[in-house]
Amino acid sequence: MDINKKRRRILFRIVFIAYLVFLMYFLFFSDLFGRTVTYDEYRYNLTPFKEIQRFCTRVKEKDYAVFFVNIVGNIVLFMPFGYLFCSLNERRYKNKKVIMPFIDMFVAASLFCIVVETCQLLSRVGVFDVDDIILNITGAILGFCVYITVRLLKGISRMREYERKAHRPLEKKQKSYG
Repeated sequence: MDINKKRRRILFRIVFIAYLVFLMYFLFFSDLFGRTVTYDEYRYNLTPFKEIQRFCTRVKEKDYAVFFVNIVGNIVLFMPFGYLFCSLNERRYKNKKVIMPFIDMFVAASLFCIVVETCQLLSRVGVFDVDDIILNITGAILGFCVYITVRLLKGISRMREYERKAHRPLEKKQKSYG
């Protein structure tokens, strides 16, 4: 393996671990979002799109901050998951179609989100919300789309470099008579 590729993989591992630590702090311990408050009872929402619809009506009432934090925040927070997960497993996907990395990422993101929401429910630090799972997975899918776009752009760049080298006129060696 090329030394640069090895360094890149190590860097992606470090970034992914740091991202997961940040995510755990943000989802379980952040004062900013009231994560230090524990509830007396279990709180949950099992109705898909119930909370999403409620937050969308807040936009109609011009309460953009609530919408942004709850809808956009849940999506953006998980975009790195989709990108980094696929980047870490890039060797596995070298000659594979797009569907294989997507399925792996989708299953990993789904399981991770379900575990996080279940931990929030059991620890009574947050709410088990099926809408959070939907939004988080949507974010991971968008991160996957960024990964695929970067992968395609790299492929196009490599093809152009190859074509440029293949069509370069051969330089004639000049004889020097000294």
